Amino acid sequence: METLRHDDGAAEKRRAALASLFAALALTALKLAVGLYTNSLGILSEALHSGLDLLAAAMTLAAVRISTRPADSRHPYGHGKIENLSALAETLLLFMTCFWVLYEGVHRLLDGVSPVTPSLWGVVVMAVSMAVDINRVRILRKVARQYKSQALEADALHFATDILSSGVVLVGVLAVWLASALNLPEPLYRLLAQADTVAALIVALLILRASLRMAAESINTLMDSSSTKERGAVIKAVWSVPGVTDVRRVRLRSSGSQTFVDLTIGVEPGIRVRDGHKLAHEAEQVVAAILPGADVTVHVEPQSARAGKEDNPFSLVQRTASEHGLAIHNVHVLRTGGLFHIELHVELPGDLPYAEAYARVRPFEEELRQALPGVEVVSHLEPENAASALHAGAAVSMPLAELAWREVQIAVENEPLLCDPHKFSTYELPEQGICISFHCGISGKLSVEEVHSICVRLEKRLRGAVPPLGRIIVHVEPDSVTASQRTS
Repeated sequence: METLRHDDGAAEKRRAALASLFAALALTALKLAVGLYTNSLGILSEALHSGLDLLAAAMTLAAVRISTRPADSRHPYGHGKIENLSALAETLLLFMTCFWVLYEGVHRLLDGVSPVTPSLWGVVVMAVSMAVDINRVRILRKVARQYKSQALEADALHFATDILSSGVVLVGVLAVWLASALNLPEPLYRLLAQADTVAALIVALLILRASLRMAAESINTLMDSSSTKERGAVIKAVWSVPGVTDVRRVRLRSSGSQTFVDLTIGVEPGIRVRDGHKLAHEAEQVVAAILPGADVTVHVEPQSARAGKEDNPFSLVQRTASEHGLAIHNVHVLRTGGLFHIELHVELPGDLPYAEAYARVRPFEEELRQALPGVEVVSHLEPENAASALHAGAAVSMPLAELAWREVQIAVENEPLLCDPHKFSTYELPEQGICISFHCGISGKLSVEEVHSICVRLEKRLRGAVPPLGRIIVHVEPDSVTASQRTS
């Protein structure tokens, strides 16, 4: 059914172009004959103009025939651009007309040569020309708008200027005839006789203006310059689809009557593939409502609605890992100046080939580097469940745990500013060995730097007393918090 509509449109465009060709042929012959008879520069310029119209109509007919060919391997977007090339070629022909008419018109005005022979034939031929142009502009515009044909639209614009120029020439020729018929005095007669030349110059300016406009439109289309208004409407419509979290990389291009739209939408990372496909389909539908018949390509990417609203690097790392389906732990973020250094562990199936595992982690690292320019990402790959033994006392012998706790109490007693060690726990990690953590109190009036120096000194003392210790976590609380916990 779609093919039938396409064929009908191609046939109707060809009929409109062919009718325009025959009209241009008849008008060219008529204007040339009357122009040579009356020596009217206005009519001769219109004859030349119609001759170029004949050539332009032939080019349009050829362009319409080629543009309807289906897409192939060499032209995946179809052959519609030939219509834009045809429209551009028309403007070059019109420029040639303008330059000749301007040159000849200025020459006649300055030298006062080539007087126009008064004749009603000039009036008749220009009236006929206007009637023919009005009819074919109506037909061309109707078909061009219905099937979005750039070539027919250019022809319609071209012949719309013909109506204006024919009207101006008609006034000039009529003025010459009236000057002769009324037998006006010589000075007034010569003044009116130059109306034909002035009319020709006005025609040239009208053609030049229309040519510049058509050239700009054709070049913009050939350069894939999309309409800012249409692009804005597409973005607004896609944003209105519930579930779409982002709209970016929206690109529009035209090839003849066909419009192509490429865009990327963001969706929540956790949704199912089927739901993502549904959102893409809804996005295609809203775009098609704005640009009927458009070929729409929607690319779906995971993008949380909260993305871009968080500047916390830890949240960024966790969210990015979730979007890539990776389990991570031991995330360390260091900031030096304005740059970040991120270290983390990534859990992957133990039987997965390392090359494949590395390939899975690489996109995750690249996305972090894009989100935080200049960041250095160091990821350690390890088998899943390697860090599952985190409960207190796991794989740590009781004597060693008791020794570590006793040394913690001694170390805290030797630090005058620390007090009340409690919540002691031990565990073992494959990479770091025996780890301990505990809480203690300190004066809340100290600065972060002062408390950190005390903790570093405390850790050094513990490592010297218990060499097997790996990771040491000291949770220091203000003495007011410690006192309230003790009373509760």
